Amino acid sequence: MIGLLAISYWIFRYALFGIHRMKQWPNVLAIVSLIIIIIASINNRRTISMMTIVGYIGGFILAMLFNTDGIDQGGGRTNNGWIIWGTVFIVSILVGIILEFTSKHSHRNTKT
Repeated sequence: MIGLLAISYWIFRYALFGIHRMKQWPNVLAIVSLIIIIIASINNRRTISMMTIVGYIGGFILAMLFNTDGIDQGGGRTNNGWIIWGTVFIVSILVGIILEFTSKHSHRNTKT
């Protein structure tokens, strides 16, 4: 999972930089992803690790598809791609947590 994160980080941060122009946001999400993957791996929570990667990659794709450009009151350029990417990232991690605990709960019910 860490290798897949590293590859997708490199592609999004450097190879596709011209598309999104975000300098810090890919770094923040990659660091958060790395921490979540390490903690999930230590606790044997593979679904959470997988959904973290899905959120990182899927969030980027959806952000690039649905982002909009604008101009703030001071005349600066704005873009909501980082909001879309972050929201998809967080939602996918929450889905991973829910799936992890519901599957664990259903396995306990079948054992008894």
